[in-house]
Amino acid sequence: MKTLINPRLWKSLLLCLGTALSIPGYAQTRLITLNQAVEMALSNSNALKLKRASVDLAINKYNQAKDQSLPTGSVSGTFSHTENIANHIKLGSLDWVLPKRAESYAGNASLNETVFNGFKLKYARQSTLLLSEIAKTNVTLTEDEVIYTAVQMYFDLYKISQSQKIVQQNLTAVDNLIQQAEQFYRHGIVTKNDVLRFKLQRSGIEITASDLEANRKIVCYNMNVLFGLPDSLDLQTDSVLLKEETPFLLEQYLDMAFSQRKELEQNTLQSKVHDFSFKALKADELPKLSVGAGMGYNHAGSTFIPSNGTFIAPFSLGATVSWDFSTLWMNKNKLSEIQINQKQNSLEKNIWADKIRTEVNQAYQLYARALNKVNLLHSSIEEATENDRMQADRYKNNVTTVTDRIDADAKLYQALTDLEIARADASVAWYNLLKVSGKISTITQ
Repeated sequence: MKTLINPRLWKSLLLCLGTALSIPGYAQTRLITLNQAVEMALSNSNALKLKRASVDLAINKYNQAKDQSLPTGSVSGTFSHTENIANHIKLGSLDWVLPKRAESYAGNASLNETVFNGFKLKYARQSTLLLSEIAKTNVTLTEDEVIYTAVQMYFDLYKISQSQKIVQQNLTAVDNLIQQAEQFYRHGIVTKNDVLRFKLQRSGIEITASDLEANRKIVCYNMNVLFGLPDSLDLQTDSVLLKEETPFLLEQYLDMAFSQRKELEQNTLQSKVHDFSFKALKADELPKLSVGAGMGYNHAGSTFIPSNGTFIAPFSLGATVSWDFSTLWMNKNKLSEIQINQKQNSLEKNIWADKIRTEVNQAYQLYARALNKVNLLHSSIEEATENDRMQADRYKNNVTTVTDRIDADAKLYQALTDLEIARADASVAWYNLLKVSGKISTITQ
């Protein structure tokens, strides 16, 4: 026998479920991968959207420059109506009587084309095309920054999550120590103070766990803002393939940076823009040639379409040569300004080259240091594990102090935490090396 649920009851259940999900304690959890984090950051970044809009604007400017080479034309029409209040003129023997009213129509259509203007329009088109390319490189630079920011946030959350796991393991281990100490206390092997020391250690670990949870919520909130997700969404990192690869030679990363960094490409494009600006000013000093055609219509009468012989319609063709020779001395300082800009652009290229070398070298050395730290921590964990085991045996045999036992336990779990953080930091250092080498965008491919 089937039991039917009242529709009103269904609505009540759904309403309760929706209310529960809106409460912080019932926050939804979402597992994301590193690639998903990067993709969401790229699709939601307002800074990136603004840069892309700048590209559209630059392309529009280029199209406007192309439009300048098209012919220009115009059409105009005029209608005039006149009322003569006094229409009788008498001067001596001259006696004129004018009409009480009069109408007239006039129209004109013209088309003009610039045949030669010293290639000024051509240079303008090429210059605006270069500016659109510069805008595109700005988009790429912003994309690199967004990707690296997403990577940093993702590994910040990963480090906190791994630390929380280790803290939970530490709490479990300390609880076992407390049970053991209480058992020893009941048999008179240790003092009450020893038990309290272990409980004090547990309190300190709980404070650490509370701090980690607060930091995790802050990072989750910031990531939700960056990714365009609901503020209350609880994010969790998926398993991460940590980067602990042996790097190439420093010179290889330098070569990549000098061939891939968009700042150098921008500098080259800007230098070409200055070249075309210089050529455009020189073009101003040359004569201009334009041709045009025009058609007119004039008729004095009350009808728009008159009978034959009551209107005139002249047609004209012409060519115009003009030369504003004042540009020979008026553009002198403008040309000098462009030459100064070209020199500054060349110096900026040298500055960028120095900056790229120092950035790549620093990122390379930091990554090498991070890898070395990971290797050292692997060794320290082996030592800390053996020390903890020895102190545990000695404590069971009552041949060591509770201080030494707590110290061994704390060092072991601190080493485990340091290793996970160091491995994550090494991965971030690896992505930073890719960023300064101009290759971080490859992680999305």
